[in-house]
Amino acid sequence: MASSTDLASLEPKIAELANASMAQDRIPGLSIGIVRGDSLEGYFSFGTQTLGEEKPPTAQTISRVASITKTFTGTAILKLRDLGQLELDDPLLVHMPDFTVASALQGTLEEVTIRRLMTHYSGLRTEHPLTDWNAPSFPTAEELLEGFAEIGVVIPPDSQWKYSNLAVGLLGHLIEHLSGLPYEQYIYEEITGPLGLTNTRFELDSKQEQLKSTGYSQPLPGSEDIREAPYASLRGISAAGQLHSNVDDLAKWMSFQFSSGRANHSSKVLAASTLAEMHRPVYMASDWSNGQALSWRMNRRDDLVFHNHGGGIQGFASNMVFSIKAQTGVIVLANIWPNPTPYVLAEDIAEMVIRKLGFVEEAVESNLVTVGEADAAPFVGRYWAEPGTYADVVFGESGLALGAPKGGDYGLHGPGGLQSDPSVNAPSSFRVVGGRGAGELAEFSLNDDGKAESFRLGGFLYRRVD
Repeated sequence: MASSTDLASLEPKIAELANASMAQDRIPGLSIGIVRGDSLEGYFSFGTQTLGEEKPPTAQTISRVASITKTFTGTAILKLRDLGQLELDDPLLVHMPDFTVASALQGTLEEVTIRRLMTHYSGLRTEHPLTDWNAPSFPTAEELLEGFAEIGVVIPPDSQWKYSNLAVGLLGHLIEHLSGLPYEQYIYEEITGPLGLTNTRFELDSKQEQLKSTGYSQPLPGSEDIREAPYASLRGISAAGQLHSNVDDLAKWMSFQFSSGRANHSSKVLAASTLAEMHRPVYMASDWSNGQALSWRMNRRDDLVFHNHGGGIQGFASNMVFSIKAQTGVIVLANIWPNPTPYVLAEDIAEMVIRKLGFVEEAVESNLVTVGEADAAPFVGRYWAEPGTYADVVFGESGLALGAPKGGDYGLHGPGGLQSDPSVNAPSSFRVVGGRGAGELAEFSLNDDGKAESFRLGGFLYRRVD
């Protein structure tokens, strides 16, 4: 893992990117957190929490994180699925029969499934008819549920990505219906509480209000003055964007996401398999440059795949971007909205950190034993199997291994390590580590001189040919 010294070497470039973005988007204050594995490895503060005051933001400074709330809502849905309360491909109207009075301008209501609500492929309109972002005012829970007749499926479900706060707001009420708890209480008891996210709240107490940054709106036409933003509770659609949080808590939330890519997974919130399912793409762009997972977006930058979710609400813009494979991510919080900075800056910094400092490698305990050079000698050689595939058994810095295919070879197995497994009472068999044969046994046969003449792996019999 990178040390704070390693990250310090990147500070000048991070500051350059941050200052340019602040000037471009009139940002009063900017918080940047860099997460590596289980740690908030670096924090960078710019500007002020409140104009006119020397009050730099800190990792504890609370912002509204808006649509990042949707990732908590999606996690709650998957918890309920794992408890047998629903299936992701259930139509919404199976659980909320009143939805049958909604209008379907295109497609059918039966196509509006929970999975499509989670991935913004439901075809639902963006907002509830009573939503007014200018006022701002938002429907109450009662108005939301009574207003099904005004809710329309405006495009065929599954035909294109169409962002919908309304869709995720409905998921919040589905969580209440199935759990028997208010949505906010379910999130506290089942997600934020177990993960120790103490300042991730839908409404703040008096002590947390003291930690909250002042939010601002962009200038009116013809003016240069940014304005203090109004506050509005999202009320009936709070599941789509009501949460407040800070860099400290979001770093823990990000580290929780990393656990889906680890051999060791100890989370109390979701099983490793469920979290991995949440991160898999459900819909992909035709050029594979971006996609939609369950409650997360995905972007590709060359060989790096980033998951992300941002948010924007009166006074605040946010984004969190991370690579599960690299176990590295970046959180950006700004106290003005609208502005595009968090969306671009977080990904730019995440890529820079990974390119410069590399991946975070998980320390995995194993009972497998590295094979020494003398013990490996009888097995090293070149092997061939019908109908024409080669495998090279080699010895290098990491011990005995299946080598990478040579030029012109068709190689099914390799590269991959070969290690002794004490639980297998067969000194000429080795457990494959990595590659196509990962976890399987390579079972060697020795001749009378104690030299390997063949081995079996994955249904193939490889015979020595060197």
